[in-house]
Amino acid sequence: MSEERAIYRVDRAAPDSLEAFKSRPCALPFHDPGYTAPKPSEIDALIQLAGWSQVETAKIAGVNFKAGKGSTTVRKWRTPVDSSEHRGIPYAAWRIMLAAAGVVTIDPADYTRDQLMRVAE
Repeated sequence: MSEERAIYRVDRAAPDSLEAFKSRPCALPFHDPGYTAPKPSEIDALIQLAGWSQVETAKIAGVNFKAGKGSTTVRKWRTPVDSSEHRGIPYAAWRIMLAAAGVVTIDPADYTRDQLMRVAE
């Protein structure tokens, strides 16, 4: 049984729908010149909009968690950058989360050697 959860966001710059993530620089492939790493507010927004708990997020991203307690790693990704507790999210974990939420697809054709070499030029 799923329950409705209200989403309250302090950072108005964070996306307010999963669809809105599709046009964000943080949703671009890493090799795209326009890519920027996600801000903690974007990570938090994705988790909330997808309706995931810390444990569910940790399982998707492949990081440690404790059942019933959550994930220190996920918490640190969501912590403001100016905090000593903050840790950047690895690109691979972020991309898998975007794919799991239906924001992006991972198309092997985007990662062929020819495609990657064209980007490097």
